[in-house]
Amino acid sequence: MQSKLRFYNFETNTLSDCGAVLEITFSNHDLAWPGILVEQGTSPHFYPTHVYTPYFYFALALESDLHWQAKQNGHLADLHTSPGNIWINPPGTPFTHAISEPCHFVILAIESQHFLGRCPLSLDGIELQFLNNYNVVDATIKGIIDLFMLETKNKGRNGTAYLDSLVGLLATHYIQNYSNYRDQKTAQVATSKFDQQQIAKIDEYIQAHIGQSITVDELAELLGCSKFYFLREFKKHLGITPYQYILERRLAQAKVALLSGRANIAATALALGFNDQSHFTRAFKNHFGITPGQFIKQRD
Repeated sequence: MQSKLRFYNFETNTLSDCGAVLEITFSNHDLAWPGILVEQGTSPHFYPTHVYTPYFYFALALESDLHWQAKQNGHLADLHTSPGNIWINPPGTPFTHAISEPCHFVILAIESQHFLGRCPLSLDGIELQFLNNYNVVDATIKGIIDLFMLETKNKGRNGTAYLDSLVGLLATHYIQNYSNYRDQKTAQVATSKFDQQQIAKIDEYIQAHIGQSITVDELAELLGCSKFYFLREFKKHLGITPYQYILERRLAQAKVALLSGRANIAATALALGFNDQSHFTRAFKNHFGITPGQFIKQRD
């Protein structure tokens, strides 16, 4: 079967046929997984030249050692890849390879919007930068790729919420370890006059009043500062507004409550301070991509 991966010429933005040699033996092609592509296969050779993909692209080497070349710093560098090594390429980043040996692989490709949209990290105000990484040895990434493969073999029986959680886990690990995210967050915190003790105080207050209306005025008073100062420094420190932060805390608790099976949707909405069940349902779907009812059915 032919690969469904899309490769584009970096200069012309037109589709490239470099992936035509990829022979896919197992995939999620028949599953309704928008934004996610899982493929296992082989290729007698692979010669992509200055192409890019729209995915966060993870290629896991299988079966045998591979001797090949990749363009780095303007010239082709010799690489030796062993089974279990991972090549990671971010979306829109061009690459050139010269692989003249048969290769065996599993590819997990997740479209950029889907990948970042499922990431639970606060990315507001952060300009993420990613690198092309060859021969990565990372047990966490390999384990998540294995879980995607297993879910493909099981025909997606665990549902959309499970897939979203896998994407979220992968995105969190990848962004924290293979981008400038930590440096950017450190810079944000350095410019904020709030410290971790003050944030912990806010967290305790939110948890104690999670089912009640919580205003910015109350939080500002808690720290003994003006509303303007509070809003400015809170956004600097955490990258999101207090309202978004409180909503994320409530939705995270809602997910736990619904997973436990001990609470229904209406009771959960009331207990966590939402105006009504419809307000809760809208917020839940906007954040997680499915309604609370759909989430409960997938849990079952």
